[in-house]
Amino acid sequence: MRLSVLCATMDQNDLSKFKTMHIRSDVIFANQCDRNETVSISLEGHKVTVLSTSTRGVGLNRNLALLASNAEIVLFADDDMTYYDGYAEAVVRAFDELPEADLLVFSVDLVKNGQIIEKRRNTVRKLHTWNSLKYGACVLAARRASLLRARVSFSHLFGGGCIYGSGEDSLFLLDCLHKGLRLYSHSFVLGACSKDSSSWFTGYHEKFFYDKGAWIAAAFPRTGALFRLYFSYRYRGKTDIPMREMRCLMRRGQKGYQTLLPWSEGCVNCETGTDSGKQLPV
Repeated sequence: MRLSVLCATMDQNDLSKFKTMHIRSDVIFANQCDRNETVSISLEGHKVTVLSTSTRGVGLNRNLALLASNAEIVLFADDDMTYYDGYAEAVVRAFDELPEADLLVFSVDLVKNGQIIEKRRNTVRKLHTWNSLKYGACVLAARRASLLRARVSFSHLFGGGCIYGSGEDSLFLLDCLHKGLRLYSHSFVLGACSKDSSSWFTGYHEKFFYDKGAWIAAAFPRTGALFRLYFSYRYRGKTDIPMREMRCLMRRGQKGYQTLLPWSEGCVNCETGTDSGKQLPV
C-alpha cells in the first residue's frame, strides 16, 4: 500500500489501537513507554509496526515514526483519532489529483462524549503562512520524499513531554513552507478526533502564556510584539490574568527561549522582577 499511518502514542502494550482507531492501512505506532523494542506483524492484510522506545516528547516520537517508514505517503495521527471508511484510498487519491502538493490537511469531525461538537470543513486550496497555523498533525498527510528532501522534522522543544507545552505542529508547517514545500487543504473528512481530554492542556495559566512566548520566539522572532498583542486579545476572556500580565509572561517566554529556560526557571514576576512562587502545572 502506498500509504502508512504514523501514530504517536504512549504506554501501549497490545494492538488494540489498530481496531479502536479503525485503521485500514499500514501503520507505525511510535510508542513511548519503558522499553525499547520493535515488533512488526501482518494484521488484516496490513503491516502493523509498534516502535517502542523509552524516549519522551511527541515531536521526537513523530520523527522516529517518519524515519522508520518507507511509504510513499505518510498520514500523521494521534491515538485519539477514529478513521472513517475509505480514508486510505481517499488520501492517496487526493495526492494523485493534486500532483503539485507536498502536504495536505484534511477535514475532520471533533467529538466529545460521543457526540460531534464541531465539523471542521476545508475547501481545496493552497495554504500560506497566514492561514495554515490552525491545523494540527492529526489531519496532516505528506509525501515522505518531499519531507526528506527538505530536511524538515518536528521540534523536540514543543509539545507533550517537552520543555514547552505545545506548538510543534504549527512550527512543523512553518518550516515546511519556509523550505518551499507546497501545502494544500482538502475537503475529504478523515474521521473523528476525540476532545474528551488533553495530554498537555491544563488551563490558561501563567505557564501557558510563558510557553506561548517561547513559541513566538521560535516561529516569528521579528514580530514578537504584534503576536503578544494578538494572543493577549484572543485569550482575554478565558483567564483571570490581565492582558498586560499576559504580554509580560509571553515576553519572559521569548527571552527564556534564547537559552531554553523552561517555565520553572524563567518564571519571573512581571511587576516585581522576583520569582512568582506559584505552584503551577509543568
